[in-house]
Amino acid sequence: MTAFVQPSQDEKIVRCRDCNALVSVSDLDKYQNAECPRCHNLLGTTDRWSLRRCSIIAISILILMPFALTYPLLSVDLLGTKVDASIWGGVWKMAIEGYPYTAFLVFICAVFMPIAFTLLVITLQVAKLAHKKPRILLLVLGYIKPWVMFDVYLIALGVTAFKVRDYASIEINIYLIGFLLTSLMTTLLFVKINVKALWHEFYPSLLPLTKISEKNPPHLCGSCEYTFEHYMIDRKNHPICPRCHSPMDIPEHLNLQKTWATLIAGIIMLFPANILPISYTSMNNVATGDTLMSGVISFLGMGSYFVAFVVFFASIFVPISKVFIMIYLLLCVHYQWKHSIKWQMRLFHIVHFVGRWSMLDLFVLSLMMSLVTRGQIINFSVGPAAFYFGSAVFLTMLSTTFFDSRLLWNIYDKQHAKP
Repeated sequence: MTAFVQPSQDEKIVRCRDCNALVSVSDLDKYQNAECPRCHNLLGTTDRWSLRRCSIIAISILILMPFALTYPLLSVDLLGTKVDASIWGGVWKMAIEGYPYTAFLVFICAVFMPIAFTLLVITLQVAKLAHKKPRILLLVLGYIKPWVMFDVYLIALGVTAFKVRDYASIEINIYLIGFLLTSLMTTLLFVKINVKALWHEFYPSLLPLTKISEKNPPHLCGSCEYTFEHYMIDRKNHPICPRCHSPMDIPEHLNLQKTWATLIAGIIMLFPANILPISYTSMNNVATGDTLMSGVISFLGMGSYFVAFVVFFASIFVPISKVFIMIYLLLCVHYQWKHSIKWQMRLFHIVHFVGRWSMLDLFVLSLMMSLVTRGQIINFSVGPAAFYFGSAVFLTMLSTTFFDSRLLWNIYDKQHAKP
């Protein structure tokens, strides 16, 4: 690791969240980005929207949200009866027919988190106008962003349409436009809001670090990503971040324990999720159960190869490969394996990106519950594997969140340290 050079007056010092490197960053012009020279993590950007513009988009999303959540998106003509499917209708039907825990998992990602995300952005604008310091709101905003899954639900609509077409003719409702607009604007808001810039905007008195002291090396807060020199001390005499007041004395082994605990729990849940039926379809009082793999095989039998690939990738390949990748990264930390750091970081970023797409199957089940459950001739119900599968997705997502990639870079630094 090369020696750090003191920055000039128009530069600030930032410690990278991914690799712990100290980087001097100059003031950025419009549409410029600052990346870490070691791991290429994004350290700063000006290609973002102001809080005022983001709040306007959030208000627009909130206005469209009732149309996206409660109005019918798809309809089928099932045995002479028109049946509508909506997001809230699927969640409610799943809850009242004996699957409340599975319905709760779908509700969190498809209803609660999108609404909470938009409300947080609007509340931040109100706090700015009222000259308040919304420390808790900024922390929560950073935590819930990965759990907003409208884009995943959009793909689930397409998979459901392919799955139902063997039973009935499908009609796309005009309210689907409202859902598409809501999904587009939510994704746009997700990309354009800059949480780092909001921290600086609400706490301008906490200036960025511009000089390094040999006695006090810069520290980085993992919660708000603030680089600072001196801790604050709380009432229990524990060091905390001067900006967000998050604890700074959490030992590394505790994060590793949380990562292992959630990962092992997720692995345990994956066994019944793949063995037990995830859904039951009954025609003329003859019930057939489908597991995750048999559902993929049924799509292959219908000739829907692309849909089979999407379902296999999201429901089987991603959860299992994510488990193996996390085990590999954890073993690299514990046994100090000196493998390629670029390869390790690439794997770590992949599991962060694809983990949320595993919720696709639960969203499809929710839509199928509202479309196909009709009387004794055709009936569709959720199987016991659905809850285990949703729990495995949640637990493995938490595991990737708890894992600290700087532990991998510590091994790299020890390997390349000059005597």
